[in-house]
Amino acid sequence: MPQLNVGQTGTLRSVPKLTKISADDNTRMVFKNMGNNHAYPFMWGSTHLISGGADTVVASGIKFHGLELASNCNVVLTVTSGTPDGYVYVEKDSTANIITVKSTGTNSVEVDIKWMLASSDPEIDGLYCSGMGKPFPSQWQ
Repeated sequence: MPQLNVGQTGTLRSVPKLTKISADDNTRMVFKNMGNNHAYPFMWGSTHLISGGADTVVASGIKFHGLELASNCNVVLTVTSGTPDGYVYVEKDSTANIITVKSTGTNSVEVDIKWMLASSDPEIDGLYCSGMGKPFPSQWQ
C-alpha cells in the first residue's frame, strides 16, 4: 500500500497535535488548555435579544492571547424565538474589533450565537481519513 507512512504536506501536520480541552460546568464554554495554568475559550455560546430590529453589538474589543475576536472567529447565528420580518445577519468589523448582529426587519427576535475561535481557516483539501472510506489524495487512486 503506497499510502502507508506518507504524511500530509502543506500547512497541516501528519500527526494531529494532542490538545487538552475542558468544559465549564456552569456556562456554555469549552476551554483549550495552553499549559502553565493558561487556558482560553475556543468554543462557546451566547443568547441575545435583538429589540425592534435594531443593530446590537455582541462583542467589542475582545482579544484572547493576541487573537482579536472579529478577525479570528467563526460565528453561527440562529434565530430561536420571534419571527424575523427581514434578514438577521452578523457583521464583523476587524479594524475596530467589533461584531454586530444586524436586522433588516422591525420585529424583535432572540438569537443564539455559537462562537469558535481559531487563528486561520482549515485547509480542507489536505485532510483525508486514514480508514477505509474516502476522501483521500488523488495520487493514491
